[in-house]
Amino acid sequence: MSKRPAEANGAAPQLAKLPRLDQQPGMAPAAAAQPGAVLAAGVVKKPGPRLPMLMYKDGEPLRDLRSYYTKEGASQSVEVRIPAHCLTSNNRQVRARQLWGSDVYTEDSDLVAVLMHCGYWYHSLTHPPAQVAEVRAVLKPQAPLERYPSTARNSIRSRAWAAPVEGCSYSVEKCWVVTRSGTSVDLAPNLEGVPAAAPTFTPSHLERIITRSSGAGGRQRQVQEVTVMFNLVNEPWPKYSLHAVADRGLRPHEWTSARLKASVLYLESHKERFELAHLPPAAAAGGNEPDGEAGAPPPAERYRFSRCRRALPAAAMLRLGVPLPAAEREVLQDDLSWEDIEWGPTGVSVRGQLYPLVRIHFTPQTGKPGAGASAPAAAAQ
Repeated sequence: MSKRPAEANGAAPQLAKLPRLDQQPGMAPAAAAQPGAVLAAGVVKKPGPRLPMLMYKDGEPLRDLRSYYTKEGASQSVEVRIPAHCLTSNNRQVRARQLWGSDVYTEDSDLVAVLMHCGYWYHSLTHPPAQVAEVRAVLKPQAPLERYPSTARNSIRSRAWAAPVEGCSYSVEKCWVVTRSGTSVDLAPNLEGVPAAAPTFTPSHLERIITRSSGAGGRQRQVQEVTVMFNLVNEPWPKYSLHAVADRGLRPHEWTSARLKASVLYLESHKERFELAHLPPAAAAGGNEPDGEAGAPPPAERYRFSRCRRALPAAAMLRLGVPLPAAEREVLQDDLSWEDIEWGPTGVSVRGQLYPLVRIHFTPQTGKPGAGASAPAAAAQ
């Protein structure tokens, strides 16, 4: 890691010489005193009086924070400065998950771990950005809580604590980055954060490309390794990709649309499950069987796209019948042609409406009465 100019000469950096956050270098004090003004893209002034300052030290709790806490409720906010080299996932306190609580944390909770838990700082950074000099956070001392809950967000889980604690608690009021040029950039929290890694055996950004033999001649070809994910009821399903819905060849029976004559395609987002089913000729014709006149062109294939009212395990779906009965689904688009369905890298567009997808599964039709399809199981063979 490159040293700062002062460190390169063997001298420790002087924090007292850091530029004020509420004044741009070279700018007149009168101009910097205007609250809320923006100096440049992403650079925001910090109006208001100076706060007491503490320095973050790796492995040491903020014991001095309790001196700014009063039981009467008029606690003094404190500014804590964190050196850039501490803001990584290699921080010992972060690796040990030394934080207790959610939104309000115990006094001995590590501040870097708290900022990652709140979403101010990215948990997976192994090295701080080169332009970052330090991060500053304003903490509000608060009364100790009776219990501190454990929550998982932003790829880090806090610990729970239900015993009395001494000192105080604290919460983060705001946080910003100070760059090496002396400017500041506000950081926004992500209190509804979800884990950065997808719930899969192999996270999508770590998928491997494997080489397989392609038969005669010893030719090699590269294919993406299949990734298995857990669906909404914790059953393994393939991850959605264009390869999963692409036609398998040029012959009509190898097309995905033809596979839907014997199977029903179930699709999932992070919260919902959808059903794409082929409509038998009687349903596509409005309940009337085709007359079968000689020379008449075969009826066009039609499809139905529905939202499942609940995510069911495979055994329950087979008992009810596949496709699902009308009571178990809500029809979103009916009487679709195959051209109305457009597959993309991240989801499917049905008549212009985009549905993001993460999982996919072909389920054989059962042909049960009332299941929403009249195709018998024998026709699937």
